Amino acid sequence: MLKTVILSSALFVILGCTDAQQSYSSNPTRVANNENKETLPENEESPPEDQDSAVADETESVTEVVSETPKAVSVRNSAGSGGSSGLVEVPFTDSTGLASSYKINAPADVGQKIYGLHIHLHGDGGGGYVDFPNKELRNNLIGVTIKAPNQTLQWGRAAGRPHARFVNELIQNELLKKYNIDMDKIFFSTVSGGSYFFMGSFLPEFGQVYNSAAFVMCGGEAPRVAFTDPKVLGKFRVHVEVTAGERADILASIQAMTTAYKTAMDTAGIAAAEQVKIQTQNIQGAGAHCVFDGVSYTSGIQQAIDTKFKAVLPL
Repeated sequence: MLKTVILSSALFVILGCTDAQQSYSSNPTRVANNENKETLPENEESPPEDQDSAVADETESVTEVVSETPKAVSVRNSAGSGGSSGLVEVPFTDSTGLASSYKINAPADVGQKIYGLHIHLHGDGGGGYVDFPNKELRNNLIGVTIKAPNQTLQWGRAAGRPHARFVNELIQNELLKKYNIDMDKIFFSTVSGGSYFFMGSFLPEFGQVYNSAAFVMCGGEAPRVAFTDPKVLGKFRVHVEVTAGERADILASIQAMTTAYKTAMDTAGIAAAEQVKIQTQNIQGAGAHCVFDGVSYTSGIQQAIDTKFKAVLPL
């Protein structure tokens, strides 16, 4: 009897990486020995052959499915330690003496696991810092909100560059050293003045440091500084959420931002088909400035983060 064993291919897909298919076949062959076969009377049927009997021209195929253990996914983690768990407010001063504070709501097991971050930048006046709309742990992202480093609690504008440095240093020199953070999962949400600052100053100057995305609400402006690395335009995902009843000056600023970023992406050689995936925009409801739920500024922002922030996360 001719037996054929075929090892089936196993295909695994992990974060876009595909293991090579493997196959193996073995063909052990056993030839029948017919020398001592009995001769039966004409009218008597031959009994069924025993399973151990073999017929030379008969083949039997056996298929075995062999499972493989998927390869471990490599994580770029910061290996930080010593950060507090729970909801705490912490002062921070950058390398130039610019000082403010941040709030973080870390889970109890933060010392044993790797987490990502969801960084929130409030609007003018700091309401989002008080409300902390991203404080709940979701999608394995620890919520952090940063207070603008000035008395007016206003991000950016003419102070865009020093504020951008402040935020970057707070993340790199404070959060990543105190907590074990997946450095490819540091995401941002921004509101109003925080959106102007993020799109006008932070993303052009420090976006290349972060392999991530931003959920930009009810604001935004054209870049105030040159892009440190124009390649960031091809990988940093931005989704803009705005209401149909938004102020005319803010809608005009968002339009100018969209045009300026498209020009920058064209210059960087990013195909149009990719541009529409990297930067998207949605009009939600007829509410006024940031009133996404039609009720209030505060509840509207909370609703947008609760229901729409996931749009910028990887599938």
